[in-house]
Amino acid sequence: MTSDLHGQARSFARELQETLNGTICRDIRMVAVVRPFSASGTVFTIGSGLSKANPTQPQGFPLRTDRKKPLAWMNLSYQVRMDDELTYLTIHSSYCGIFTDETLETCLCHFDFEREKEQYTSAHLQVHGTSPALAALNRGKDAKRSLDKLHFPVGGKRFRPSLEDIIEFLIAERFVDARPGYEEVLERGRERFQVKQLRAAMRRHPDVVEQFVKEQAAT
Repeated sequence: MTSDLHGQARSFARELQETLNGTICRDIRMVAVVRPFSASGTVFTIGSGLSKANPTQPQGFPLRTDRKKPLAWMNLSYQVRMDDELTYLTIHSSYCGIFTDETLETCLCHFDFEREKEQYTSAHLQVHGTSPALAALNRGKDAKRSLDKLHFPVGGKRFRPSLEDIIEFLIAERFVDARPGYEEVLERGRERFQVKQLRAAMRRHPDVVEQFVKEQAAT
């Protein structure tokens, strides 16, 4: 089963790599490396700069399509495992941070997904900056809470942003330059993500699928 997981994890890493290099990056390599230990069973980390010697800490990479100095950097990682039926690859957690420096010290925002989080929504966005409104809302033990400590919900487990959505955001806001034809790359990747999410939802709700099929047959 570990070999099957590794194969699916490597395939997913290639998909991410092709999406990045086809839109806002050049020569980025995404790899899948098994983690030394996980309470969730066998888990692979997917990211840039990983190896057997470094299986858990992906490196940031520049967002540029040429050799010009980049304005932004991305730190991207996924932890993946097999689902409860030991059949399909599932994302246990993911992180996508946008930074303005190679050392990843100055963060604009990061998109997180943590499947087993209970304190706040599993898919969320955290934004770095200042907010007079937050200062006015804070009180008591939260009086000094900063903006980056808020977890803004972004669609939950099934409808969270995909990597393609984040890339489109960076392009639309003019933080990065894009390759010609990037729209087609994003559309292919987004379609792939949405189909996977739909299939997962169908497996978890066969009664809804059955009812839908009956309704369609009756029309």
